[in-house]
Amino acid sequence: MKTLTTSKKLVKASWLIDNAIVAILYFVTCALVLQLPQSLLGAPIFPSAGLAVGALLARGRSRWVGVCLGAILNSFFVVKAPLFFAIIAGIVPTIGAVISTTLILRLNNTNYFLGYVKHFVAFILAITFGGTLIQALLGTLNVMLAGFVSPDIYWNVVWSWWVGDAIGVLVFSPLILVWWNRAISQIDISNRFSYQELFFTVISLGIVSYLALLESKPIEYLLLPPLLWSAFRLGVKTTTSLVTIIAMVSAISTAYKVGTFYKISQDTNSLLLLQLFMGVISITAIAVLALVTENNRTAKKLQEQVVLKDGAYTQLDQVNKNLEDMIEERTSELLEANREINSLNHQLTVENDRMSSELAVTRRLQQMILPRAKELNNIKELDIAGFMEPADEVGGDYYDVLQQNGRIKIGIGDVTGHGLESGVIMIMVQTAIRALLINGETDPVKFLSTVNQTIYKNIQRMNSDKNLSLILMDYHNHVLNLSGQHESVILIRADGGIEIIDTDALGFPIGLTDEISEFIFELNINLNLEDLVVLYTDGITEAENASKEIYGIGRLIQVISKSHQKSVNQIRELVIADVREFIGSSKVYDDITLVVLKRKI
Repeated sequence: MKTLTTSKKLVKASWLIDNAIVAILYFVTCALVLQLPQSLLGAPIFPSAGLAVGALLARGRSRWVGVCLGAILNSFFVVKAPLFFAIIAGIVPTIGAVISTTLILRLNNTNYFLGYVKHFVAFILAITFGGTLIQALLGTLNVMLAGFVSPDIYWNVVWSWWVGDAIGVLVFSPLILVWWNRAISQIDISNRFSYQELFFTVISLGIVSYLALLESKPIEYLLLPPLLWSAFRLGVKTTTSLVTIIAMVSAISTAYKVGTFYKISQDTNSLLLLQLFMGVISITAIAVLALVTENNRTAKKLQEQVVLKDGAYTQLDQVNKNLEDMIEERTSELLEANREINSLNHQLTVENDRMSSELAVTRRLQQMILPRAKELNNIKELDIAGFMEPADEVGGDYYDVLQQNGRIKIGIGDVTGHGLESGVIMIMVQTAIRALLINGETDPVKFLSTVNQTIYKNIQRMNSDKNLSLILMDYHNHVLNLSGQHESVILIRADGGIEIIDTDALGFPIGLTDEISEFIFELNINLNLEDLVVLYTDGITEAENASKEIYGIGRLIQVISKSHQKSVNQIRELVIADVREFIGSSKVYDDITLVVLKRKI
């Protein structure tokens, strides 16, 4: 229960952080792009569209919240759109990113589209004719209704929007995917390369970029050879980063009227040439990445098959050379082994009989020391019903109800594991508690600390690694005193109010260390007439059905709450029946123990 709660908190925290990161990055990238000089039809590449699809592929589609929030903030604070249109402007790219991501996942059955060429082709088709097209149509309609563009250039804006978003997804989503997904970021298709290779690749890209994108030399496609070398040798992270850098430098230089792609200001053809260039280098480099991955995978499998084949031939030759000697040797060994097996079978039969007798004796002892119905009925202040069923022949659960000098001592515990060793420790705990109670020990801290010291020393002598959770309760004058660490205590008030008492801070596992006094604390609970208290072990809350679903404390509380006005025996039977119905034909993996008590006077 505690582990599941912690896991849910971590998942929720991760979701919040991821959405915050996506929202901030989306807002910042949009703002930066809009700061660049724009043509009449917008930017040639829109990185935020690629950021959105890459984030949803890397971290899950539930991160759409961050995309929507970032787009709304950009439209409201940067574009200065009215709030209604800003909200629509946030919804449109979110729909597009979700549609593109869903198509990619459906077509490839994986979020990593760089492993196969066919997966990359499916990725291109999904982003080109899926989400980017829809968000271009809807987004242009929104800005037209908001009064930012006139209806006569609607289709021109749709075209520019569509191509800009598609190029943005093509360039940026592979980068985000390989750098932000932990599992995928560990994939590297490159061979071992030297830093000299990386240095000369970056230098050559820098020189060609300077000449083509700043000095306007028509040699822009000479950028492809270094990028292809990176795809062959430097791996996915380096290649996607270099492609993104080249694409953005090209877009920025053109926006500032510099470089080979700039002809005249607001010239649509120059934007088309730039977009064509970015599409060509991205598709070519990433397609080579996927191809190299496939080739490496095939080569590795082929090499493994060759090694296996050579090993098989070598082994077969060796076997053929020594076959006659091996047959004679094996025959002699089999005869000797057969004699040993017959002897061992006889010993095993004797040992099994002895072990079965020991387990039967221990199980009988366990049942004998559990509280009898007559003892429970003699308690005037409380109605108490208990149940304990081991998963194996001998269980590791413990519960007891003892009455001494007007005080009622109630305990429940769970030894790690089950079987003979756990059952013996359970008997030790019962004996130690009864001895302390008879000797008049009433201090809960000293009581639980003494039990721990006794069990710890016995466990050390047994050379065992067992320990147990244990909670002890003293009832006197309508007050229930709790100490020790175990599963949460369920308290149903007579009026139906539900209280869940967490015991983690009230104690420490028994048998782990010799001194736990400083970890033991007390909690007093006033019990009113007909108030109901339920104790249980994790054999109930962590029981699994055939679908691997867990019974859980929520279902247990629901059953108890509906029947809290019934007698404790009826409540016990209803809970056990519901647990059995939930488990069905599945295997019971842990001991099942339940104690139900209710104040009656």
